[in-house]
Amino acid sequence: MNNSLVCIDVYTVTAGDTLYTIADKYDLPVSLLMKVNCITNPYNLEIGTRLCIPGDESQLTKPEEKPMPSMKVHVVEAGDTLYLIAKKHGVKLDDVMNANPNIDPYNLMIGTELYIPL
Repeated sequence: MNNSLVCIDVYTVTAGDTLYTIADKYDLPVSLLMKVNCITNPYNLEIGTRLCIPGDESQLTKPEEKPMPSMKVHVVEAGDTLYLIAKKHGVKLDDVMNANPNIDPYNLMIGTELYIPL
């Protein structure tokens, strides 16, 4: 992998998961998974935690040219967070994240188009 990593998937920790099993599922070193997600204690993984799965841009799926009819588009502006975007549009944060699975929630880029479910 090159040094330009992006979040290619978001994984939600479930009962029985370990960093090793998650890293193995995505063919990643545990140390990279820990570094990207700022995990200092690999033995304190909480159910429901959302982990950024790193990869390079070539692993991203290409978004559709037009959003689905039940979606609108939000263009990321300076200061935006996924939480603030969801609140602004009156939708749940999880719904925004599910509609944009290839977005790195910790590194939103200004000008990125996000799909917002209606």
